[in-house]
Amino acid sequence: MVAMHREESFVIIELGSYMTKAMQDVTDVNKLPTVSIRSRAGIIKHEEATEGIPTVSNDNQTPVELKDASTSIDSATRELVEVPQADESKTETGLTSDSEQDSNGPNYVFGSALEDADANTIDSTVEIMTNGFVNDWDALSAFLRHIVTKELGIRISDNTSAFLFSIPVQWPKSDMENLAQIAFEDINAPTIMIMEQPLLAAYGNGGVTGIVIDMGHDTTTVTPVVDSAVQNSSIAQTAVSGAAVTTRLRELLQADTETREQFDDASVPLAFAVALKESGLCAIQLPGSDAADSSERQSFEFGGKSYTVSKDVLARAPDILVQPTQASASVLTALVRQAVLGCDTDKRAALWENIHIVGGSTQFSGLRERLQFELENTVLPASNIFALSQTRDMRFHTLPEYFVGWRGHAHWAAFLGACLVAKVALADARHFVSRAEYNDSGPSIIHTKSF
Repeated sequence: MVAMHREESFVIIELGSYMTKAMQDVTDVNKLPTVSIRSRAGIIKHEEATEGIPTVSNDNQTPVELKDASTSIDSATRELVEVPQADESKTETGLTSDSEQDSNGPNYVFGSALEDADANTIDSTVEIMTNGFVNDWDALSAFLRHIVTKELGIRISDNTSAFLFSIPVQWPKSDMENLAQIAFEDINAPTIMIMEQPLLAAYGNGGVTGIVIDMGHDTTTVTPVVDSAVQNSSIAQTAVSGAAVTTRLRELLQADTETREQFDDASVPLAFAVALKESGLCAIQLPGSDAADSSERQSFEFGGKSYTVSKDVLARAPDILVQPTQASASVLTALVRQAVLGCDTDKRAALWENIHIVGGSTQFSGLRERLQFELENTVLPASNIFALSQTRDMRFHTLPEYFVGWRGHAHWAAFLGACLVAKVALADARHFVSRAEYNDSGPSIIHTKSF
């Protein structure tokens, strides 16, 4: 008989290429995630790991050999986690002793510990995920163990928490199996679920059908969801996203003589462009609106010093999300149309009526209004020949107002959706995979359960 779990012990982990979010306890779904951590890991030089930086004993478990594991990592959490090597001395559950460490294994450091570390102590840093896919499974294992033990305070050796993993869309089956393997064998999870973020975003916004436009750090993905099913064959994607806005903003700042001359070396630092992008000063404008005068300046504080930047630059930089400057880049409205037309004709009207925009790069003021303007004035009129494939009623959806704790965080709709699903699905054995099922059938069992 499968043991049931309490909502207080449910754990949500949303994996992202730039940031990973997590929390334990979904009793109150009006609470925001308690962990938001950069998806990057640093490898500590072996001599530094043993001499200058304390290692962490955190209920480590012998890693298993994962399929198609690659070899890159990046920085992202607060503490150091050592990845133990295979060892014959295991407990009956398959876990190594809580205090066991392997001096020959790599030592990973994450988050603020990586940011504050002496550069001479870091051997290398790599991104754990890029474009939504895992680069290094060993690093991901260490990263998840850090989140579970150090951020959430869960002991791996007696872990009783049910897990819901929210993953980017289009993961191959082998990657889902690798994640299940890490969850059961490295984190000692008793039960798990794995769900794709576009579907969870639709749930978070109160829908089961719609076009989910996820603007992340390194990709923008347009995913149709029809009756709670992700339409993988119709997904459209572009590299024009948050990172592209940062690059464009820095280029425009560097080209502005008055801005450039405010820096000692006449070069605009990347950190300055990132901070300016995230300040809320950048905004997307509607065509025909009063353009900012190139001579009009906006003050901005950075590093304890006051700078001025062109308001015209602040408007032009994020505009590439809708109208890319590179001729080879796909226009967002064309991607949305492509995704809709890839679905069954009788479902297209419902998709146009349920548009969800999520992801960190959707926080620019004016984005929704500009996207709606472009869709209504370019895509729909040009597609009238498709008859039932179009609708004159286009609607954008956001988080329901009764989730008062999430006001101002509509871009995190997928995480809210994960919390809502967890309350129902992690309490029902028909939806989650238990350790007993995993032991009997192996990682492939993850494909037989869904919500």
